[in-house]
Amino acid sequence: MGLTFAAQIVGMGLTVVNAAIIARWLGPDGKGAYTLATLMPFMLALFLSGGVGLANVYFAGSRRIDVARLTANTLAYALMATAAAVLIVAALIFTGALARWMPGVPTQVVILASFWLPLSLLNTLLLNILQGLHRIKEVNFANLTQGSVTLMTTGVCVILLGWGLVGAIIATWLGTVAALTMAVRYLRREGASFRPRWDAAVLRPTIAYGLRGHIGSIFQFLNYRLDTFIVGGFLGVSGVGFYGSAVSLGELLWQFPNAVGFVIFPKSSASRPEEMNRFTPRVLKITLGILILGAALLALAGPFLIELIYGPAFAPSYPPLLALLPGVVLMGGGKVLTNEIAGRGYLQYNSVCAGLSLVLTVILDLTLIPRFGATGAAVASSLAYSAYFAAALGFYLHVSRRRPEVVP
Repeated sequence: MGLTFAAQIVGMGLTVVNAAIIARWLGPDGKGAYTLATLMPFMLALFLSGGVGLANVYFAGSRRIDVARLTANTLAYALMATAAAVLIVAALIFTGALARWMPGVPTQVVILASFWLPLSLLNTLLLNILQGLHRIKEVNFANLTQGSVTLMTTGVCVILLGWGLVGAIIATWLGTVAALTMAVRYLRREGASFRPRWDAAVLRPTIAYGLRGHIGSIFQFLNYRLDTFIVGGFLGVSGVGFYGSAVSLGELLWQFPNAVGFVIFPKSSASRPEEMNRFTPRVLKITLGILILGAALLALAGPFLIELIYGPAFAPSYPPLLALLPGVVLMGGGKVLTNEIAGRGYLQYNSVCAGLSLVLTVILDLTLIPRFGATGAAVASSLAYSAYFAAALGFYLHVSRRRPEVVP
């Protein structure tokens, strides 16, 4: 877990520097357009993944399906999902829906960003297999390679070549290509097969398992990013630039719970419930303590960090950041609990948590953003994240058969 956290910290630094380059060279409008353009293929990749990534972690970790069959099935599924994505993007363009949902973002930029979709999807699904095999060092190295290559190519394309928004997007998918190359290399050592093959004996259990958590993954993604589209609709790309900068800073605190969740998911799938009943409460207490300390420091240093990273033009990002921090802390605790629950096989509970949070996000966004702008979006997210944690805690207590007083 310590190695993963260290990798998360280094990756965070790479992400921050990359974001600083994009913000300073493209400005609030350009950063907002970049956020929207890259969000669309990422969203489609998640929607079309069918929960296969979750299933890859579970079945690789439990050794119920061998690596060769998992990778062959993953490649076949990724090809099918890519074909579906092409049709969806074409339909969005020709119906005019894309222009309405992403105002201020040129269509050709969105098309360019769409080339990132198959790369991102396949990279994620293959790294999920490595995660299930507890090849944590290899996954961390692949992710750091992605961050490093993205940063270097952003510097070349945006600063040296002056390609602006197009250069930033090209750099994003070049970084993913580098990570995907590493994932393929590592999986070859594990006996992976890279010839796509539909195998009903693999497809049925992976889809059956994955779909139970897939709805929750979609809901959770929408919890994190749907407000970006709503902010764009009400406030335009500059509003997205300000709000997105606040979100990016706030979500830096999730590096530690992300590292914990990354390890605890496969551990939970491979461990006895009694062992996890002793392990998880201690980890949750430590995680919340670190998050509270980090939030306090970020609240104090926020104005300085915003000016240092993004520039003086992004000063309006500070009030949304403050409003977001309480929810970020509690969502971090929720990440620990939901990954533990997923490892036990109760993915449906995570879907309920995410669905509840999503409903609150939409209702509160539509109520608060017109009145309070980006800060209203941050308050909405913070309240929704808090509800997510409360629901996750309740389900954890139910699944673990623990009494409430033993959990901090």
